[in-house]
Amino acid sequence: MQELLIELKSMLEHQISLHESLKTDLVCESEQDGTLSGTEFLRLQQRKYFWAAQIEEAESHRISQVKELAGHWNLADKEIRLRDIISRSPAPIDEELSAKRETLIALVAEIRSLARETGANAAARLKAVDAALQVIGEAACQHPTYSGKGRIRQKPPTFKSTSA
Repeated sequence: MQELLIELKSMLEHQISLHESLKTDLVCESEQDGTLSGTEFLRLQQRKYFWAAQIEEAESHRISQVKELAGHWNLADKEIRLRDIISRSPAPIDEELSAKRETLIALVAEIRSLARETGANAAARLKAVDAALQVIGEAACQHPTYSGKGRIRQKPPTFKSTSA
């Protein structure tokens, strides 16, 4: 039993490390929001996808560990949670697991907040680009390049002051 708890603690430490790496990339994205080149942005996205895949794999492994612990306590594996494991664990590992749990919860909250922030910023930039394209589209309709006879117009198109 003690070995399983130590292995669970180690897995939580690994998950914390992975979440910290993802958070670091999200902070980088947030700080450089809208200024990254296309290549830098793609690299950052790839790293974030890598961390997310690693987190998913680690979570799967942690779930199997929790199921094994549930079996030792004759509990249904769907009913057991980390706080249940902590309450059944002997000292000092109970305090260590509790600290890891709190750290992981805080990291997940920070990651969610950063993701919402960068998502909102991206949505705002997309809305601005869409508005600019709409203005350009309206100007193109009002000032066609070709005349009705299919000839190039001599006068260059101008924007109405209201459309810009």
